[in-house]
Amino acid sequence: MTYSSTIRSKRQRIVTVLDIGTSKVCCLIGKTSAAPDWFEGDGDAVHFEVLGFDHTRADGLKSGMVTHLDSAEQCIRAAVDAAERMAGVVVEDVHVSVTAGRLKSESFSASVALQSGAVREDDVHRLLAGGRQYAARDKRTVLHALPTGYRLDENGGISEPHGMCGERLSVDLHTVTADDVAMRNLILCVERCHLGVAGLVAAPYSSALSVVTPDEAK
Repeated sequence: MTYSSTIRSKRQRIVTVLDIGTSKVCCLIGKTSAAPDWFEGDGDAVHFEVLGFDHTRADGLKSGMVTHLDSAEQCIRAAVDAAERMAGVVVEDVHVSVTAGRLKSESFSASVALQSGAVREDDVHRLLAGGRQYAARDKRTVLHALPTGYRLDENGGISEPHGMCGERLSVDLHTVTADDVAMRNLILCVERCHLGVAGLVAAPYSSALSVVTPDEAK
């Protein structure tokens, strides 16, 4: 199973985040828009306006993992319902912050032959799909698969390979995975609340993104 937490559109839209932990369940609803001109970030940066939030005491959960479906469902329902009433909106799907499932970080390389002698969009897709498939071995769910650099033949340090010439394209991937069973039960619990899961996000990764500047991340 592979999930992506990327917000792909800069247009205004409602985004809901659900943080399921051992002691509490938190729900935050915000509206996204393009970041202002003065913001010193990359081109994918978005601005968030908080519309509503709430938290409830966790029950039926241990270390972010579901131990009792009915109790955990009631906690999620209560947090989302209160946040919806504050925001004045009805939530359809949520991005879930994950702490359960024995999170594991791994770095490895993958490569594909370039049949046309140049890097095409489908070459990059094949390469990244192969890397995600490898990361998902041993019954793991891929939460993040982040390219850290590309290589064409023996030439490294490439950040954007599209259109470049070569015979073989390689990528260095950093992945974050979790136990598949723990993620399936977490998703089941959320879906029992009549909510879709828009994405799974490793909690340590999302916390780092909130405090690290673009320069520090390089």
